[in-house]
Amino acid sequence: MKNIFRINTILIVLIFVLFACSEEEAGVPTINSFVSQTNPNASGVPGELLKIEGTNLSGLKQIILDNKIEVSFNPNLNSSVAIFFNIPNYDFDNPYNFGVQPIKFITANGVIESQINIIQPAPVFGSFSALHPKIGDKVTIKGRWFVDIVSVTFGGEPLAYTLVSDKELYFTVPTNATAGADVVITTSAGSTPLVPPGPGVVNTTFLDINFGFIDYLFEDFDGNGLYTSTWGYYGDAGAFTATASGQTGNCAQYDYNGATANGYNGCQNNEAGVFLPSTATAASKVTFKMMVNASAGSSFDVILDTWAYHFTITTSGWQEVSAVLDQFGSGYNPGNAATDTKKVDPSGILQVKVSLPNNGTASTLKFDDIKFRVEE
Repeated sequence: MKNIFRINTILIVLIFVLFACSEEEAGVPTINSFVSQTNPNASGVPGELLKIEGTNLSGLKQIILDNKIEVSFNPNLNSSVAIFFNIPNYDFDNPYNFGVQPIKFITANGVIESQINIIQPAPVFGSFSALHPKIGDKVTIKGRWFVDIVSVTFGGEPLAYTLVSDKELYFTVPTNATAGADVVITTSAGSTPLVPPGPGVVNTTFLDINFGFIDYLFEDFDGNGLYTSTWGYYGDAGAFTATASGQTGNCAQYDYNGATANGYNGCQNNEAGVFLPSTATAASKVTFKMMVNASAGSSFDVILDTWAYHFTITTSGWQEVSAVLDQFGSGYNPGNAATDTKKVDPSGILQVKVSLPNNGTASTLKFDDIKFRVEE
């Protein structure tokens, strides 16, 4: 009888010891480190993967963000020493807060309470629904992270807008717009950067307002425009290159060496066919525009086939020059414009020529971004 009592006592003691050891081995769950892919602290952007390392983390049942949002996780990625989960993607219709907030991990061994910092990304510009809208037109902007907007501006001036989602908003081109300008979306996380939407595509937040005209890019010397042939030079020219260093890329550089044997000089595109629409027949409704770079006081002629206009610039550096086509004179003579009864027909123009005066002195002119602005 005593032996049976002794055995029972030993069994009870063993069970107690095993239970106590089991309790001690399981223990309270603890966190030793809480990091993201980009931050050594418990911080990350929506969708980013975070990792917790610690002890007694097995049996993860729930992750609760800000005491209200249940965070999904893959239980197969978790163990007694590590927990992996992604910050939930942002839902515009059921948003969560950005910044530091509580997060709770409910495990088989107990509850861990900690904090997490969800970083709000800066807004990203994607595209305009219209590249050349008119005053009063509705323009939609698509992008990402249009959250907690502080302001939307056009040319630095506040712009009324309607927010559709964190990826879309729209506005009406203001009646006081006098030119194109940057549209900037500013949120509590920053302002819209110029971010390309994909490889090889460059977008800009500049919105070009259509005041009843269309710009036709003739040549920008970077492979863009309506003209795709080659340029040459003639007469008393010294040198010409179409790959000089320009304002933002290549430009053309024409040099006159001062010779006077021929009495004329210039550079021009090879004829490649007409480039303006057949409806653009009124010289008074077409404007020639070009970026130039030369020393202050420099003068030069632009010749459209045989119609000429004389430009003189007053300041050095890159600047735009322009002239309405009915101000061009016939027979290579700019002075004929005032007396010509017949004007150049824009729809039939084949060549753009740039010439420097034959005054016996060397001259250099850089030019780029040749455009024709046609009124509708």
